[in-house]
Amino acid sequence: MLIAIGGAALFGLHWIAAGLIGMRACLAAVLLVITAEVVVANSLEEAKTAHDNGDFRNAERIYSELSNQGDRIAQLQLGLMYDEGHGIPRQHQQAVRWLSVAASQGDPEAPYYLGRIYQDGRGGSKSYARARQWYRVAAERGQTKAAVNLGVMYAFGLGAPKNYRAAGQWFLLAANYGDTKAQDNLGVLYQNGEGVRRDYIKAYMWFALAAAPSSDSEAVKHRDQIARLMAPSQIEQAQKLSSEKMYALIRCNFFSTLPCHWR
Repeated sequence: MLIAIGGAALFGLHWIAAGLIGMRACLAAVLLVITAEVVVANSLEEAKTAHDNGDFRNAERIYSELSNQGDRIAQLQLGLMYDEGHGIPRQHQQAVRWLSVAASQGDPEAPYYLGRIYQDGRGGSKSYARARQWYRVAAERGQTKAAVNLGVMYAFGLGAPKNYRAAGQWFLLAANYGDTKAQDNLGVLYQNGEGVRRDYIKAYMWFALAAAPSSDSEAVKHRDQIARLMAPSQIEQAQKLSSEKMYALIRCNFFSTLPCHWR
């Protein structure tokens, strides 16, 4: 019995020892991951500092190393360097390559810049179809500039027949995030009755929201122009709507835990 008990105790000690070894291995793995993340963060900061100081070759070298290791931020920045030619010769094929890799990893900015490359035809012929595809990916990830550009392409019929209704939907997505260009564009659609029923009150509301950050903008002119076509009671109603909408925008964009209800 004593041998059996001793054997069981010994067996239990083996399990405890194995558990401790396993815990140490897991802890080492966690520390390794944390250390790697810190190293990448430091390297990204080093690359950014080099870029800001005009040391573009060193920035390119660091971004290239990190890109090959799979860091999507580095891939985005490297793609932008090749696209814009910041201190290095433009290489549009390399720009498309690295931006595409970053986009495939879920980066929201990379597909926007890919859309711009294809819309402008940088490094090759224009492709509105590809531009739309990439803008849509970026817009669905919350990139408002991509949503605005996509809306403009639908409004002007770039690459496909005009579709004001689709344009308005993309403008609305960006407008609800506070994008002033999208808000101004929505106002134009409501004023002209393009894709939506003509509604001067809603047009004024969107123009007023777009005009709020600056007293010298196209939206201010649009707001004042449409006001001349409206009765005082309509302007008062539109101003009330714009105030309510502004409150909703602030609430939803700065207090993400609160529910958002859009008109």
